[in-house]
Amino acid sequence: MDMPGENEDFSASADEAASPNPDEARGLSVLDWAALIAIVVSGLNSGLIAAVDLDVFSAVLPSGFALRAAYGLIGLAALRCVVLLFRLGEGAD
Repeated sequence: MDMPGENEDFSASADEAASPNPDEARGLSVLDWAALIAIVVSGLNSGLIAAVDLDVFSAVLPSGFALRAAYGLIGLAALRCVVLLFRLGEGAD
């Protein structure tokens, strides 16, 4: 008895197996998303400081140490975004 799909070949060719899907190679990890969100929030805070002299981070965070830690994390997030830009730029060539 012949079953449907029994004679079909589902094996990938050598070209398809060697090159990963470009969307998968460029996918953003949770760490990438967290870094991007931190940079956007920091940018909005900087805009508020420039526009209306309101530092939301200083208003929300209770101590100077917490404020310095938040700005340090934002600096690390910026470094992560630089790495992300280079990684995404490699695939554009």
